[in-house]
Amino acid sequence: MHLHQLKYFVAVVDTGSVTGAAERCFISQPSLSQQLHKLEDSVGKKLFLRAKGKLTPTDAGKVLYQHARDILASVAHAKRRVDELDDDTGGRVAIGILPTLAPFMLPSILPALSRTHPNATVMIREEVSSVIVDDLARADLDVLIEVLPFDDNDIEVTRLFTDEFCVAVHKNNPLAQLNEISIEALGDAPFILLDDVHCLAQQIEQYCFSKFFTPRVLFQASQLETVKRLIELQHGISLLPKISIKDEPHSDICYIKLKGATPSREVVLATAKDRYLSSAAKQFIAIVEEQYREQGAA
Repeated sequence: MHLHQLKYFVAVVDTGSVTGAAERCFISQPSLSQQLHKLEDSVGKKLFLRAKGKLTPTDAGKVLYQHARDILASVAHAKRRVDELDDDTGGRVAIGILPTLAPFMLPSILPALSRTHPNATVMIREEVSSVIVDDLARADLDVLIEVLPFDDNDIEVTRLFTDEFCVAVHKNNPLAQLNEISIEALGDAPFILLDDVHCLAQQIEQYCFSKFFTPRVLFQASQLETVKRLIELQHGISLLPKISIKDEPHSDICYIKLKGATPSREVVLATAKDRYLSSAAKQFIAIVEEQYREQGAA
């Protein structure tokens, strides 16, 4: 059993196919398949079943997968600790953050990090929740800025703030004259929402469902800024998180508070338990907590 075999095995489980694993690991499919067969010979168990064109782990494969992830993460962090022994830059920090948070949080965080660790290597990955949580488990990322809920018992969470949602309409929309509104009063108004792959879109849909309200979705977009531009073009209305509402004096968008229990999301910092963090990673966490836990308390 070799480390590269474990790496290929984990990639197959994660992607569900030899093709996807080969692309992730930058290796040919025949070579990867050969290494998987050698790994199965080594453990003496069949590790995969093929069902509906997808490879799924057997019971033995599921057990090996958990251990393989831990082994690969441990080796990666051992290497980083050794590499940083003679490194006076503060090391490297790999950050995972949701696309619905990154443009509104990072512009204040990264300059503060640069002032204390100007030579540190900073890697940022903007992706949906399931992707960055998996990357944290694999030790590809050091810290996440995420929203609850997500399932992983090996992740430590620090709550930052509650991000409330409000109704966003064009200033010429008759609703713009209101200070607050119920979700039911939005009636047949055309909605512009994010693609369903975003947890923000899922949270908004769950809120509407809890109110027995079905929004008439006219457009779906992949970025919040696109949603806002479509509102400015008077194509519809939306529900937007407060963190995305900038002080834009020339904006044509008005924001209205929702009546009753305001829908929101809980923004958190997440790190893997017992994981080594570089000086730069620790400073990044300290900056985020200082900037946003204070805002949440306020």
